[in-house]
Amino acid sequence: MKQQSSQWSLWIKRPVTGALAGVLMFVVAIWAPSSAHAATNSNAYVVNETDNTVTVINTTNNTVVTTIIDSRLNTPDGAAMTPDGTKVYVANAGNGTVSVITTATNTISATINAGLSANSAPFGVATSPDGTRVYVADPGDNTVTVINTANDTVVTTVLLAPNSFPSALAVTPDNAHVYVANTGTSNVSVITAATNTVTATVLLVPPGLGPQGVAITPDGQHVYIVNGSSNNVSVIATATNTVSATVPVGNFPNQAAVTPDGAHVYVTNGALSSNSVSVIATATNTVSTTIPMPDFNSGPTGVAITLDGTQVYVTENLANKLVVIATATNTVLPTIQVGQNPLSVVVQPPASAPVNNGCTDDDDDRKDHDGDQDRDGEHHRHHHHDRDNDCDKQDRDHHDNDKDHHDDDHHDGDHDHEHDGDN
Repeated sequence: MKQQSSQWSLWIKRPVTGALAGVLMFVVAIWAPSSAHAATNSNAYVVNETDNTVTVINTTNNTVVTTIIDSRLNTPDGAAMTPDGTKVYVANAGNGTVSVITTATNTISATINAGLSANSAPFGVATSPDGTRVYVADPGDNTVTVINTANDTVVTTVLLAPNSFPSALAVTPDNAHVYVANTGTSNVSVITAATNTVTATVLLVPPGLGPQGVAITPDGQHVYIVNGSSNNVSVIATATNTVSATVPVGNFPNQAAVTPDGAHVYVTNGALSSNSVSVIATATNTVSTTIPMPDFNSGPTGVAITLDGTQVYVTENLANKLVVIATATNTVLPTIQVGQNPLSVVVQPPASAPVNNGCTDDDDDRKDHDGDQDRDGEHHRHHHHDRDNDCDKQDRDHHDNDKDHHDDDHHDGDHDHEHDGDN
């Protein structure tokens, strides 16, 4: 995209004109775990829109490791981390591309053309929990681009309704569905991942206007949609794809992130009158506390949570800082200076963290069900069959590793052994 990128800026920076007036266009993607072990580092990656950089933060001591400067970053906005922590995908609204950062070197290793037209302005990014796909919401083209992470190529592009302006999205823990917030039409598209087609549209009733943030609970039962124009959060029950609750929050909320235990949702409120983070208790779907930002008129936007759930990171878009919140007390720790107008932040999992590939204890029941019922055709059956084999292999590998570990302990006596788990 050429000069049109200014249209897709966050509301707190400058107003959107024309047909997009009042539409809030910022997104931060949600990290989700997968089946492989995570990378050796544990860093946070902050995407800075105005100076076209990415700041890398050490999450252990909350200091700046480095700043990635590369001319291929062009109005970067949304980002997503692969579940194994080896790659960060950054959407460039300025030129219709996605930059791939290799975290081992903190350099850009690939550039993917994500758009269909000169209007392309990719924003929202999400990775599938199994790590095989990246989904990119493009409000300029009204599309969702699907990327294969194995070779960083485009698999297909899902067309949405005209004027949808999709700005954010997230993938369910079982890898089966993608929920897309459509800022322009104030609804949510549900994409079935096996066929890459829209299979449902959720109306945000009571009124949820200008949805621009998506977060899914770890059990996959609820999706939290942040509505920037109606100052509330819609809770979607995935079993029925209907709104089960609507939670009032601060003014002009931007994004949300769910704690790993699923107990709380942290929502950034960008308006000067709020300048805060609302904490929603998922058990009651009410705001349990509100955390004021340390800087005046800071424009809190992006939000991410560490895998252990102890820290929340919030980008202050107008103060050029990263706020660190200790979840035990919901108090603000010392802030970190980053680049100009930081929009999104993603967190790398620690090296020792086991990750979820979507296999559950219910997989055997689901396999029996799939054997009796042809739901979406041959491709869908093969998709489940492959996943069943992967889950079965993981179970066998895990059992073999446990047996080897037990035998080693038996034969070696007091020697300590490290259990590597699944690879």
